Amino acid sequence: DQYIDLTKWTSMTPEGIARNVKDDNRHLTYDEADTARSAVAEGQAMVTFIDYTLRPAGMTVAHTPQIADKLKDTLGGSSNSPILSRAPLLLQQTLIFPYTEGLSFEAAVLQHADLQTAFAGTLDHPPSSSFEIMHPAAYLAHAHVPALLLPDIHPLIDADYTPYDVGVMGELDVRILTELFGGEDIAKALAPAWDGGYYFAAQKRSATTAEQKASTASIGLLYASHWKNRDSADTFVHVYTGELPRKYDHLTRRTQDEADVTEQVYSTGEGDVLISRSGAAVFISEGFPLELARKLRDAVNSLQAEGPLQVAGQGIAAPSQELSLGFARTLASFGMIRAALPGPYTGSR
Repeated sequence: DQYIDLTKWTSMTPEGIARNVKDDNRHLTYDEADTARSAVAEGQAMVTFIDYTLRPAGMTVAHTPQIADKLKDTLGGSSNSPILSRAPLLLQQTLIFPYTEGLSFEAAVLQHADLQTAFAGTLDHPPSSSFEIMHPAAYLAHAHVPALLLPDIHPLIDADYTPYDVGVMGELDVRILTELFGGEDIAKALAPAWDGGYYFAAQKRSATTAEQKASTASIGLLYASHWKNRDSADTFVHVYTGELPRKYDHLTRRTQDEADVTEQVYSTGEGDVLISRSGAAVFISEGFPLELARKLRDAVNSLQAEGPLQVAGQGIAAPSQELSLGFARTLASFGMIRAALPGPYTGSR
């Protein structure tokens, strides 16, 4: 924090609701920056903590990478934290991401570059996405960060909808989503095939009461994603459609309204659903009328054909201190410290 203003450094996401195409793409450019920077900060803290603990044995993360790997596995299992294990998967994964993946990221930069690059270097030139955190080699190689432009869809929706939210669906989000819908094995296999994506949500102007606005039926959502190959896109479509019966009551497929084999059209109690694959691109619309959904899809697909956007580069609340018991046990397994631990954690300090 003496080197940089850590609070400002980890707060890149634009405030407010995006209301035009310029604001939309500004939000997309910086949407994952906070997550990536938080992972750098917590990853550096983890490395420092481990190196300090192992100093008497003359060991460091840079020269003993298996320590970082084992700690990541320990942190990644919610069984170490009864409170965390009861939380929704989304909350579990977003809470521990800066610690698990941040540690792996910093350890990889240490091992493949040097101390200067891992600390001052990642502060001066921070990663901009969960993709770079999860793939340190891409960060070190200054490789392309998958990112897509959102076309100007406001002329299509603004008469009947007001903007609600826009953001990146990064590799971390895709991993969580596919694990929720298809299980851990599917998530591990499919998430690395992700190659960019975002979502845009808008609320019906006809929703005027508090009750109407609180209902998901008032929201129209589009989700566009690219994949490294067509098979991965097909797999994602299969996983996503498999979840629809659990998301919606009165789900009915309308094959008579499908233009071709690349479309799936459904009716639900909350409006139309369109799932469309074009090559390695998948477009999903939920809640928008079918005719509008197709116009949105065509606008998205026509812009992405021009090529992905190169982007430049939240503060996430720390999980309970309960997790530190897992750290101690893991470090103790390397024979570096004594596991002088209390009995079962009761929540008191």
